[in-house]
Amino acid sequence: MMNPLLKTLFAALMLGCGACGVPSDEPVSALLFAPGDGGSKYYRIPALVTADDGSLVAVADRRLESMGDLPNKIDIVMRRSTDGGRTWSPASPIVEHRGECGYGDAALVSDARTGELLCIFASGRGMWDTTPETPIDINVCRSGDFGRTWSEPERVTPQLWGSACPNPVSKGWYGAFAASGRALQLRDGTLLFVVAARTGEAFPPLANYVCMSEDGGRHWTLLPTPADMNGDEAKLVERADGSWLMSIRNPAKGRRKYAVSADRGATWSEPRRWEDMPSPACNGDIVRYTLRTDGFERDRMLHSIPLDSAERRNVSVLLSYDEGLTWPVRRTVWSGDAGYSSLTVLPDGDIGLLTEVGNWERGFEIYFTRLTPEWLTEGTDSYR
Repeated sequence: MMNPLLKTLFAALMLGCGACGVPSDEPVSALLFAPGDGGSKYYRIPALVTADDGSLVAVADRRLESMGDLPNKIDIVMRRSTDGGRTWSPASPIVEHRGECGYGDAALVSDARTGELLCIFASGRGMWDTTPETPIDINVCRSGDFGRTWSEPERVTPQLWGSACPNPVSKGWYGAFAASGRALQLRDGTLLFVVAARTGEAFPPLANYVCMSEDGGRHWTLLPTPADMNGDEAKLVERADGSWLMSIRNPAKGRRKYAVSADRGATWSEPRRWEDMPSPACNGDIVRYTLRTDGFERDRMLHSIPLDSAERRNVSVLLSYDEGLTWPVRRTVWSGDAGYSSLTVLPDGDIGLLTEVGNWERGFEIYFTRLTPEWLTEGTDSYR
């Protein structure tokens, strides 16, 4: 696959000349966030969503002075595209750090019932420097104009965990944060995201619990049963039969983990490993692509992950035809050093991917890539 420089030049060529004889299904990448932009030394943590009006919203941590996680001076910034990722607005903040209080690790979801976008993120203390009385916070901002403007952060921590929370399961936890990338809306409108919870003073391990809202993200409930007691950042997708599939970052490098709930999170299967999905203990993304009940020929899911058992490199997009049991289709998008990624489906069925490209030594650039189902499947499938 192309290195970052060649991909950027290729994107400029495609955007500048239109039909120049280059196959239309070749991926096109654009650099959205780079060290030095906006006066920041570093960027990390991509999140991507398609708004109800078809526009794309791409979000990242603007880590001003250090590449590290919270506590740190971090802003959450976004860029917006109204032409399928061909051009993008200038970067603007969703929320900016205040003194020593930073904000980071955003997860996005579009509420189909209202058209609102929700951004769920952490703030304040670091995950390892927090207690039930002095928590790392979980916050929600919302946009009613498809990402142009955003509300002030609403602190929802007391609804979910910490000493101010009435829930006996979580009031004694020492930390919890939502996995960055994509949150989930079920077909009935319920909103979900997964937290990685530090349930005791010692760490690791981290436990994965689901947070649920049935009123558009204004009130949240922590479901009582963990999906995994030795997990990390995790994502959810709804299966065709209504069951939930959780894709879980495995703290041990090797293979990605998953668990299934057939009763809306009341119970979970034992976590298993996808033997066909190597992963280097890294965040990834999983989204619904098509459903037969929506008029498509097949049920399909997409997953993005650094497809390597040891190092964060080779970020690839995978396709499943059996509701996440196996992932037979996969193609590399970034063959070199690359980490976190986020997926979305564009209105015309193309696939959007937002990826950290780089490493801890040189820093990360964040690229948007648009790819077609024909390219992903090498011409054997399409959006139908």
